[in-house]
Amino acid sequence: MNRISKSFAVFIILILVILSLTVIFSTIPFGRAQSGTTISSTIIKENTTWTKANNPYSLTGNVAVEKDVTLTIEPGVTVNLNGHYIRVNGTLIAIGRSLDNSILFNSGSVEFTDESTGWDSQTGNGGIIKNAVINGSLTCYGSPMVSQNTIKGVISVNGGSPTINQNTLSGWIIVQAGSPIISKNILLGGYSFGVGISSGNAIVVDNTISGSFPDAAVGVGGGSPTIERNLISNDLSYGAPNNVQAGLRISGSSSPIIKQNTIIKNLIGIYLDGTPKPTIVNNNIEDNSDNVRLRPSTQVNIYAANNWWGTTDSAVIDQKIYDYNDDFNLGKVTFTPFLTEANPQASPDPNATIPTPSTDLATPTSTSQNPTATPIGLNWAEIVIIVLCGVMAVLLAIAFVFFKKKQKA
Repeated sequence: MNRISKSFAVFIILILVILSLTVIFSTIPFGRAQSGTTISSTIIKENTTWTKANNPYSLTGNVAVEKDVTLTIEPGVTVNLNGHYIRVNGTLIAIGRSLDNSILFNSGSVEFTDESTGWDSQTGNGGIIKNAVINGSLTCYGSPMVSQNTIKGVISVNGGSPTINQNTLSGWIIVQAGSPIISKNILLGGYSFGVGISSGNAIVVDNTISGSFPDAAVGVGGGSPTIERNLISNDLSYGAPNNVQAGLRISGSSSPIIKQNTIIKNLIGIYLDGTPKPTIVNNNIEDNSDNVRLRPSTQVNIYAANNWWGTTDSAVIDQKIYDYNDDFNLGKVTFTPFLTEANPQASPDPNATIPTPSTDLATPTSTSQNPTATPIGLNWAEIVIIVLCGVMAVLLAIAFVFFKKKQKA
């Protein structure tokens, strides 16, 4: 082997050694607490960041975020609540970057109080949980943005005007007060209701509420909510005995506006109970065992004209409405005049404008208490490793060109 070939061989061996060391060192979590970070019962009184470098975070007690203080949770962080809760009196910013780099909340709850900083869609600031997996409950007395999460539990709205949009829930949303915007969510069932409203002025729009709900996909027992452009379907295969299995259950003295929804494949499309005063218009209500049914205690008359019932035969329409004509102790449902064809706008609109978080918040900017964290969510050791890999790639390219030139010479 000539001198040039020997030098080249040594050069290649050196590069391979450096690359091997780079790979080995990349497995060492520089700056990371190997067992994660334990958070005891505490009040967070200054801006704090829970970093991926100190992941996971495990609570041994309840945590409160003081008013005018921000807790930022970085993408990729797991928060093991262990049956405890985080109470937010200030601001919580928890924004994952994608489903494979989301934030995970396990086995506990997060609560936004009425003192918490609400989401401001104009400035793109305020309380927000986005691209997270929530295996627990979320309670809103304030007005955060809750967007693009996977939620296996209950969202309870007890006040404020939270925006709950583009989430996938195998739980339910219960509204007991306030004026939430509930939009473009997918509700899969597993609880008595998909959305349950007992008070307030909720806007429920462009959702797909389709699963197995023993009572109803949407239940309204009070308040004056607007329920618009939703797909509402309750899986008949659930087979729970002694339950209503309705698309919509309207009860009490509620006065909901129900317009432009598709209500299909329910045991009962709309079940009316008590003395409600609903507005029911421009919906597609069809392919239900009963399209409308009044409970024996319901003696009020219901006006439900200008809907599509799957047919233009008024006798067939009447057969699927259980009211005064079937039991003279009940009120009467007026369904004429009716639409002569399905309403094409009576379904979720994927292009509808909804309040959404600003993309400028993709990188949280709260003060970090971990000096190893960088604005892009990596610690300095990880950045050095990435740079070294880039340098090695360049050196290999130079070596290849050098070898080719020597071969030609």
